[in-house]
Amino acid sequence: MMHHRKISVLLALTLLTGLLLAACSSGSGVEKNQFEVGDKVASYWFDFTVDQVDTMESYGDYWAQDGWQLVMCRLTIKNTFDQDVSMGWADFILKWEDQQEDTAGSEPVEMVGAYALPQYTKSQFPDEYTLKEDEEVQGVLVYEVPKQVSRAAVVFQELYASGDSESEYTEGSSYYVWTELG
Repeated sequence: MMHHRKISVLLALTLLTGLLLAACSSGSGVEKNQFEVGDKVASYWFDFTVDQVDTMESYGDYWAQDGWQLVMCRLTIKNTFDQDVSMGWADFILKWEDQQEDTAGSEPVEMVGAYALPQYTKSQFPDEYTLKEDEEVQGVLVYEVPKQVSRAAVVFQELYASGDSESEYTEGSSYYVWTELG
């Protein structure tokens, strides 16, 4: 009787460990990390913090389209790699759950997203820049999203070049910094 109890406890612990591991990965063995505004995030090449997120109708001279809003994200990025890192407009994406009506009501179907708008003010990150070794920079990324979006994440995904190819990549970890919009 005691032997069966030990096996049951071991089996339960094994199943719990498996469930916890499955919950921490995307199913492909790639880790997905969840964070909040203000958290320091450590990626392979740099640390970054989403310091502030605000929604607005305009930023600089740019006005959101009817039915849309601008989401301004202030970031701090510090190169922790042993060489310069090339950065660009597509490195950080703003993603949210796309709500679509069906017969059961409104359910999340998939994540959709937007790239940052091109740089049009000095406070924004340039469209392309080099983050020098050990350099820390601060700047703004501005996204345009539908007004009904109330929760979103600033997402950075590690991509590693496959061999000598500049067009084939292997996916690394994804980092999600969640925020309420409004």
